[in-house]
Amino acid sequence: MILFKDNESMLPAIIFDLDGTLIDSAPDLAEALNRTLLEINRPALSLSLIRNLVGTGALALIKKGLKASGGIENNDLEALRVRFLKIYDEILLEKTKLFPGALKAIKNLKKLQYPLAICTNKPEEPAKKIIKGLGIESYFRNISGGDTYQYRKPHPLHLIKTIKASERRENFAIMIGDSKNDIDCSKSLGIPSIVVSFGYSDIPVNQLEADLVLHDYDNLIKYIEVLCNKYFNIKQ
Repeated sequence: MILFKDNESMLPAIIFDLDGTLIDSAPDLAEALNRTLLEINRPALSLSLIRNLVGTGALALIKKGLKASGGIENNDLEALRVRFLKIYDEILLEKTKLFPGALKAIKNLKKLQYPLAICTNKPEEPAKKIIKGLGIESYFRNISGGDTYQYRKPHPLHLIKTIKASERRENFAIMIGDSKNDIDCSKSLGIPSIVVSFGYSDIPVNQLEADLVLHDYDNLIKYIEVLCNKYFNIKQ
């Protein structure tokens, strides 16, 4: 591991996406979406399908769910979004859990004094509710959701604001995500990225052109060390 004494400013911010990266939230999202669809007499969608629809916010999920279950036309999208979020708020911690090894990894990063933050397109309130419910709130300096600012990933300002709120300059960070939005956002800032292979991307992760593909959280710190050396000249 990289060892530093007392100058944590030497370390880049580590910015995590949430759904499909730190947490497996698809079962609860699927339940909320299917209940919403059922109310307008649409068929339920499979969990495997919904996993690939997650990641761009509630409204986008509603649109994709409608398209997959019969079409978007003649539906009040905003009303459905509000209804979906109400249902989801009631069940968002029923089956959602951290991916294996994620808790140990963030604990170790915290011990090494990396500033940690979350940049997600999920609305800020449910994101914070989940993080608090999973007992990991204290590890993160900043949590920005899809409604925290006037822009969301892949808009670079969403990531820039998150990094700066973590007390780092905008290009002194590493992005960890599972989707094209995450990796494209990091590319626009010129910062390194890690894509997880177990997330919700509907595109094969090796096509996203992240710096590294993470298959197991046990390897996260090693991967971060590699990127710190390559991009920031931080050596072991």
